Amino acid sequence: MFLIGIIVAGLIGALVGLIPYFLGRYMGKPELGQLGMIFCTLSGMFWWPLSFLVMLGFLFAIFMMKSDVNIRKNNTYVQSSVQAQPPIAAAPSGMGSSLQLDCLSGPLKGQRYVIGAGGLMFGRDTDCHVRFPAETPGISRHHCCIRWQNGMPVLTDLNSTYGTFLSDGRQLMPNNPMQLMSGTRFQLSNYGYLFQVVMR
Repeated sequence: MFLIGIIVAGLIGALVGLIPYFLGRYMGKPELGQLGMIFCTLSGMFWWPLSFLVMLGFLFAIFMMKSDVNIRKNNTYVQSSVQAQPPIAAAPSGMGSSLQLDCLSGPLKGQRYVIGAGGLMFGRDTDCHVRFPAETPGISRHHCCIRWQNGMPVLTDLNSTYGTFLSDGRQLMPNNPMQLMSGTRFQLSNYGYLFQVVMR
């Protein structure tokens, strides 16, 4: 009977833990949400009302912590759009090669986009060329975009909530264009939505 009581209390704690779990995913803190669920389950096994207090503590932590603290490898923005190698220019009309973008991970993995004259808009809104599902965590309605500037492709973060990052972890400063070249990789948010620029 005692064992059954512990199991039931643990299940109650696990159900309570679903609240920080899903909120953490939505707010860009999945690791914290997972910890919340684990601790709610464990605390519920000892005394099920305690799981509610643990849940409230994790909710507070999720709301208070900035969404991108776990994804920055340093605290500096990318200040300059100068690259070590010259960026690629738009291919002249009539040539066979074109600048394209491959999605390497995330819900759009395997998708390929041509970076045409109008560029590409990334986000959850219906007017985005690279459109993420509405429930995708960590993606703003208009997250970032690729445009042509003086004949060169540039990536610009549109003041997104969760940030746009280069493959080395540096975060793009909002509204500060970064020149791209073939092979450049960048990531949206901290969920591993990785893209690569390619010339084909």
